[in-house]
Amino acid sequence: LLPIWQTGYSAPVTPMDSAMTPPHVMVIGGTGMLAGLCQVLADRGHPVSVLARQTRELGSGVRGFTCDYTRPGVLDVAIGQAIETLGPVRTLISWIHSTVPEAPAHAQRLANPDRHLRILGSASAKQPAPGLAEAGWERITLGWVRTGSTSRWLTHAEICLGVLEAFDRPQPATVVGTLEPGAHRPR
Repeated sequence: LLPIWQTGYSAPVTPMDSAMTPPHVMVIGGTGMLAGLCQVLADRGHPVSVLARQTRELGSGVRGFTCDYTRPGVLDVAIGQAIETLGPVRTLISWIHSTVPEAPAHAQRLANPDRHLRILGSASAKQPAPGLAEAGWERITLGWVRTGSTSRWLTHAEICLGVLEAFDRPQPATVVGTLEPGAHRPR
């Protein structure tokens, strides 16, 4: 399994003034499957904040802020600390489980980003598209990989590549992997 930066993915390059720092990217839930994504964004020069229950060593250029998003007061403090430390949030990337349905909108209000990439699991694929409360959100649905008669869940590297591509090429909805046929969803 190759690290994300060795897979041949070619991101669009936007010329930048050398004095301009890339904008702050905040990732909620970035210590597991999104850790590689956080490192790639930091390697590109983005200040990256990761809000997670446990912030282990996250890599060069990635700042961790301890946060349990199931507790709104704790989420408020962590977002405030990240903004105070790294500046205004341009992009929010959130992997927040459906057990706390109000947390993504709460994080959106507090961080006030220009973009919000909302990552959802394959079970959410049958849910309606984002409604008015999610206006402007970019939905990334994680599916699976089907090879022949078998299927498997996406690897962390495949997830990171898919989210990175959505980061680089904004669109209202992205599917990483496949969601069809539903009967082949891994168990």
